[in-house]
Amino acid sequence: MKNDQERFGELFQDQERILMQAIPLPNDGALTDEQRTRAMENFKAFIIDHKIGPADVAESLGRPRGSTIRELMKGEYRDGSDKHIRTLNMWVEQRARQAASKLDDRFVADTQVAKDVLTTVRLVYENQTMGLICGPTGVGKSRCLQAAAERYPGSLYIRMLPAGYQTATGVVQMLAEALDVTNVNRFSGRAVKRRVLGRVIERLQDTKRLIIIDDADNVSLQALEALRAVHDVAGVPVLLSGTVDLHDRIQRTADPDHGQLYSRFEVVRHLSQGRDVFNGDRRGLFTMKDIRALYDQPPIRLADDAARHLLAIANHLGDGSLRRCRALVRNAARRARKRQGLPEGAKVTIQAEDLEFVDRLLRKETGERARSKERQRRMASRAG
Repeated sequence: MKNDQERFGELFQDQERILMQAIPLPNDGALTDEQRTRAMENFKAFIIDHKIGPADVAESLGRPRGSTIRELMKGEYRDGSDKHIRTLNMWVEQRARQAASKLDDRFVADTQVAKDVLTTVRLVYENQTMGLICGPTGVGKSRCLQAAAERYPGSLYIRMLPAGYQTATGVVQMLAEALDVTNVNRFSGRAVKRRVLGRVIERLQDTKRLIIIDDADNVSLQALEALRAVHDVAGVPVLLSGTVDLHDRIQRTADPDHGQLYSRFEVVRHLSQGRDVFNGDRRGLFTMKDIRALYDQPPIRLADDAARHLLAIANHLGDGSLRRCRALVRNAARRARKRQGLPEGAKVTIQAEDLEFVDRLLRKETGERARSKERQRRMASRAG
């Protein structure tokens, strides 16, 4: 997993073209006096312009401390100053991008799912507690959580990796790498793992930094206990996101032996809340307004029957939901342009028939690939 230095380093590789606010700095090696001065003058101008104090920056980042930031702003450099200057320079770029991009996303701004997620994140952060968001796949949880993390500078958004990282060791390693705790790939054994967990907690202590663990369905009970320890000892808010299976697993720990874990989740939000069946009697998770806001945007227009078709798909949870809608709209637009003899990128109106056509095509292709793989597997098995 990449740490902050590596992630933001990628932004700097084509520095003159894509940097919004930060000063171009080399990722490695000592900085020159000119680079240090330019970076810190830029940092000072940014926080003054946005009415942010050094203590606020320190609280959002964890390190460097407020006193260290004030020294750097005065031009007082010591051993290790270059690392802090790079961190502050990256922070400026991150904040500039937050203001310019995802926070204006129509999905994050307009849908009920987004409002539910953002409200839950706010409650977890303000109460400095543990929280849980449950919802079907494909409804936009991850998209909202990433945007929510950007609203609270210093937040850690961690999307769980496949098997091998679902254990306590794997979760601690991902936290350590996100916090730039060094040598995390070398640790093994309980004693070393405890030391690394201790360093993670030390790095987070009293920073109030929000930790978001996405796709947490398969994390082990020991990993959940490690996250509880981070919350209890470091005093930082922790939010987990997954399907209802995650909630059921945590709820089963509500016994005399495991009650400490379940009782920590003071904020729990089920996104569907009985709206997971769209049959006219219940309100769907998404509305026609949501569908129009998401997909009826230039150069694409939705005919009324196409909008109704997408609404039914979006509220048929467990079958792709919004993720499937996005794929259908993208391919239906190509089909509609071809049908109408329009060039690529031209304004086009999608009909329900376009959506149905590409849906049949995509599902057919998926089925053929699956059958082909199965035939190859059987042949390989016979050959063996």
